[in-house]
This record gives sequence, structure tokens and C-alpha cells, in this order.
Amino acid sequence: MKKALPSSSPVRLLAVLCAALELGCTANVTDPGGPAASPGGGTGGQSGGGAAGTSGSGGTAPGPIQVDEDGRIANPPAFQAPAGMLRRLTRSQFRNAVRDIFGVEVDVTKLDSDIGQFPAIGAAAVETSPRGVEQYQTAIEDAVDAVWSDAAKRSQFIGCAPGSAAADACTRSFLEKMGRRAWRRPLEAEELDQLAGVASTATTELGSGVEGVRWATVALFTSPSFLYRPELGAADAGGKLRLTNYEAAGRLAFLIWNSLPDQQLLDDAASGALSTAEGLRATVNRLLDASNGSGREAIGEFGQQYLELDRVLTQPKDAGLYPDYNAALQAGMVRDMRATWEGAAFDDKVSALSLFSTTKATVNAELAKLYGVDATGLTSSTFKTVSLPADGPRVGILSKAGFLSQFANQKEGSPTLRGKFIREWLMCKAVPPPPEGVALVLPDVDPNSPTTKRQRLDAHRQSPACAGCHALMDPLGLPLENFDAVGKYRTTESGLPIDSSGEVNGVPVANAREMGEAMAQSKSMAACMVRRFHAYAMGHDERDVDGAVVNDLISSFEASGYQLRDLVVAAATHDAFSAVAPQP
Repeated sequence: MKKALPSSSPVRLLAVLCAALELGCTANVTDPGGPAASPGGGTGGQSGGGAAGTSGSGGTAPGPIQVDEDGRIANPPAFQAPAGMLRRLTRSQFRNAVRDIFGVEVDVTKLDSDIGQFPAIGAAAVETSPRGVEQYQTAIEDAVDAVWSDAAKRSQFIGCAPGSAAADACTRSFLEKMGRRAWRRPLEAEELDQLAGVASTATTELGSGVEGVRWATVALFTSPSFLYRPELGAADAGGKLRLTNYEAAGRLAFLIWNSLPDQQLLDDAASGALSTAEGLRATVNRLLDASNGSGREAIGEFGQQYLELDRVLTQPKDAGLYPDYNAALQAGMVRDMRATWEGAAFDDKVSALSLFSTTKATVNAELAKLYGVDATGLTSSTFKTVSLPADGPRVGILSKAGFLSQFANQKEGSPTLRGKFIREWLMCKAVPPPPEGVALVLPDVDPNSPTTKRQRLDAHRQSPACAGCHALMDPLGLPLENFDAVGKYRTTESGLPIDSSGEVNGVPVANAREMGEAMAQSKSMAACMVRRFHAYAMGHDERDVDGAVVNDLISSFEASGYQLRDLVVAAATHDAFSAVAPQP
């Protein structure tokens, strides 16, 4: 049982740590964990739901950048490094880091929300609420308790027998090693002394060296140095500001594993291996090929954030219309989408463009039923990869339930929301905001005069104020009209046959299959994917001064046959990956 520290005890500096964490989001922090700079940077926001208008289709799209017909940036200016910044761990990074250190899972839904289309970008601008500080503290205490409640796990975790002396060698050795892993760098002597002091005072008050180490561990992991990632840089031999080796190690680990660096990566940082082109490339390949499969996070997490799959888990549907829509089905939808991205990169090693035409699906019992495939032997928590009918209607990620269900309301799908997301985020083309005063929601269907969504949109577009924007979005969403609000295939709506025709880049398509096949042949779709991955990997919104770097990545992506794994390598080994500028 955990021994509680008296609230008056100087050891339990949790109130101090809470205050430090709160300040760490907006001001300089001095705590066991060292100084932390104020974060900067921006991110696209999230917008609400809508059926006819252009809101509700995800994060705010970047401003227009001129491109050629293949999607390459036209006449880019010279590259300029982005300002250094401080990033809070995203929910998934925090979850993975705690799992990797303590071997336990934490419920990150109780933590402050991530912001932005790509949380790794939003993490540079996010603020931690007082409630959020308490939630981080609780999560860490619970993780530590899970280890300390099992004597064998605790002994293995500490690795030695803590004594009661103020300068206990076991305690200091543990804190030095664990601090290096948690803070992704060696501890300064003063930092180690502060943490050892926490352990010493707790040991005295609680009469146990083991309890002293417990509370020092809590302090270590509730420090801003664990919860925030500094990417501020230092001058290299040529005077250019670049990420330090330890900062670079952290950025690599969080990009590829979505978690902390391991000891070998920290050793590589210490040895200078990350400072050479050969050493850096070898490290990137090692992380991607990790035997535990953690390298798959480089693509799976990107796909999850890019397609906003967390929304799938929180969107309600009309229970009367969709009685089978439940948490197990939602989890299956997300797993299917992630598995499709990861499988293309690491298992099948096929072109990323095949994502738009694949017939592979990874299903549990609930998703198998929705897709109409054999669910024999499956449960809510067991999955298998299947091939959907080669001539069937469901091809590519855009006809998967994980995409279709989120760009819909509680009762019906939305061609406009689906088309808007496709145009802005998958094609990198702009959609202007709706004019003031335009109705963003279509009228309800008259039960005495049923119509299809296409017919309702046709009527809506009769208004000149609506026609322009909808002409950009609806032709991309209408080919998906054979799928309802949860992604189930249908051929009629309100008793009427569905017309699923549309257009891709001005070329007519008859349905989702033809649309996916057309996209799978598009160089501009591949170029857009590179632009989005570049922003995700570099951790900042797209800028015109990134154009030359983006074009480099587009060229290497095309040369590789659009291999997603090679895109990760190209981005992580590009000179721009570790370039930073002074904070303003």
C-alpha cells in the first residue's frame, strides 16, 4: 500500500510541481527539470459539424501555395529554418512513454485534449489547464503505484536496494539512469541533487528508501522536462543553429516510435553518431525496423492524425437508425484504417497511392458484419486481414467506414463534408469559406416527398452564393453516396436509386471504385501526401519557405515508387529536419 506523504511535507512538492507545470506552458520554468522556454508556434484549429456548408470537415487547411500540375511547389523561395520551440507530449506520446517506462496503460482521454489536425504541431501552442496538471499528476502516480504494488516489478524497475542515507548510491544511480531516459538527456548535477533530495526527505519521513525512490520517481515524471520536448537548438561548428544531438534523438523517436528514445538512441546522441549522414540514416532504419514493430507507428500514427481518426471514437449516431453502431465497431474502424496504412508501408511494401484503390481490410466481428464478409472466429477484440471482392463497391481508404462515418452526421452521410476534406487535405486544393448568411445545413427530408441527398444538394446549389463552393466539394463526395452515415453500403436512399457519379480533377467517375482508381494514378495526390507528411514530421504548419524541402521529398518519394517507409527516411535524414532558428 502506498504511504502517503503529509500534506505539509516539503518532500511532496506536488503542489510546487503542479504550479511549475502550469507555468511551463506559458512562461519560463525552473524546477527539478531545469529551465524551460516558452512555447511558440501555431496550428490549425478544429471546426464544428455541418452538412451543406464548409465547416466541420476537419482542421483548418493551410493557405494557398502555388503548385504545378503534378503538385510540386512552383518557384519556391529559399528555405528558412523554423523558430525553435517547446512541445508538450501529445496524448498518444504520453500514453506510449508511460507504457514503455512503467509497462502500464493510462487512460489518456482524461488528459487535456490535443489541438489541431496534427497534434504534434498543436503541441507547440497548447496550454495545460490546472485540471490538466492534476490529471497528469494522477496518471503518473497511478503508473508508479502499479509498479510499486508488485515487489518483483518494483525490484526490477529500481535495479538495486535503496538505502536510507542522504547520498544513497543506489538512489542516485537509479535517478541518473531513469532521468536520462525520461528527460531524453543527461541530468545536470544540480538536477540530480534536487531529485535525490526529494528521495532523501521522503525516506526520512516514511522510513523507507523504497518509498523515497517512489516519490523521486513521481517528481521526475511530473516535471516539465518529461512532459515537454525542447527543440531549441545550439550553434554547430559552422555557426548554424541546429537541434542538439539529444533534441534530435527525441524528435526521431517521437516521429518514428511516437514515444521516448531508447538507451541505444541516447547513446548514439552522446557519441555523435547522429551528427553524421551515415550514422543518422543507420539510426532511422534501426528505429523503423525495430523487432517489436514500434516503427510502424511512423506511418500508423501519421495516418491516424492525417485522417482525424480519433473523431471516429467520439461521434454518436442515431441508435434507431444504426443499432449496431457501438464502441467495438468504432474501434474496429480505426484499427482497419491504421492497419491499411501500416500494411502498405511495412508488409506489402506497395505504392502509397494504392491506399486509394486497395481492397484489403482488417476487421473484427462488428466491422466484418458491416462490410459483409465472413466473421467466423472473430470477436470484438480479434482481427484478421481480408480481401474484399475485387469487383465490389468498396475500394481504398475513402470507402472504409473509418473515413465515411466521421464525415457524416448522426443520421446521414455528407457528400459536402467528405468532398471538402478530400479536396483540402488529400488534394491540397483550397475551398473558400461560405459567404455570410448562407445556410450551412440542408432542410430535412419531407416524408411526403422523399428525395436523395444529391437532389437536395442540387436544389441548394441553385443559389449563386452556394454554387461556387459546392461545385468544388460535392463532385468529390457524391461518389461515396452509396455508403451511409456509418459506412454501410446501400443502393437506395429514401426508396430512390442513388446516383453516385462525380468528378476527380475534371474527369467523370461513376462511383467510389472509379474515384479511388483515378486517385491511385495521380501524381498530385502523392505530392499532397508529401506536403502533409512534411508538416507532420517537421512539427510546424506549411510555409512557403518550405517549398524547396517539400520538392526534395516529392522527388525522392516518386523515385522510390511512392514507398511510405522511404518517405520517413527521406524526411528524417533531410538537413531541414534538425534546422532551427532563434526564437523571436
